[in-house]
Amino acid sequence: MFLKIRQLIGIAVALSISTYSQAIYVGSLTFSMPPASRMVTKYVINNNKATRLYRVAAVPIDTPGPHENKIQPVDGQLLFSPRQITLQPGEGDFFKFFFNGPKDNTERYYRIAFEEIPLQNRTNFSNNNGNVSIIPVIVIDTILVVRPRNVDFRWVYDRQAGLFKNSGNTWFRLLIKPNCEATEDESDTWYMRPGDVLQKKRLETSANIFIIYDDRFIKVTDVCK
Repeated sequence: MFLKIRQLIGIAVALSISTYSQAIYVGSLTFSMPPASRMVTKYVINNNKATRLYRVAAVPIDTPGPHENKIQPVDGQLLFSPRQITLQPGEGDFFKFFFNGPKDNTERYYRIAFEEIPLQNRTNFSNNNGNVSIIPVIVIDTILVVRPRNVDFRWVYDRQAGLFKNSGNTWFRLLIKPNCEATEDESDTWYMRPGDVLQKKRLETSANIFIIYDDRFIKVTDVCK
């Protein structure tokens, strides 16, 4: 589950990402649809100084990560609205995602791409054949997790072995604080998918371990009492 920004310009031209630091804002790059809900929203903000067009695309994947694979979509299982919106500078709006799949104990993942397209903004490059005029498009990839309708939220922690396992059927974040004074930024954070096993020396000696699930901090250990 990670951020990937691409410049889709039709030809192979390297562009600096820093040029677009004030661009589309989508918040957290991983967002979840709760078990009891059939709908989730994503708020998109135009941080540019000019009007932009925003489009969205959804692709089902087997599991997020470097070895993910696209899977065959099921017609009508995930719908979204609108297909595209136009936002003025500083304006924001919601994209809505609707899940019409089975009510079972399987977690599902979708790679959601948000495209930001300038309406009247071309960038000129010079090469041996003259000037090239292109329209830069920024794409931010996010992950939508549709939690199982029947959630089994469990984990196994073996401090002596330095092992932590997600033994349930839905993902959570694992926060490992090395010492009692450590801030969240100084801590290690791991995304734990169903079945994931993490074995680290730090798990044997960490001061605090928390699970972040459904916007809740769940204390696993606390040696700083």
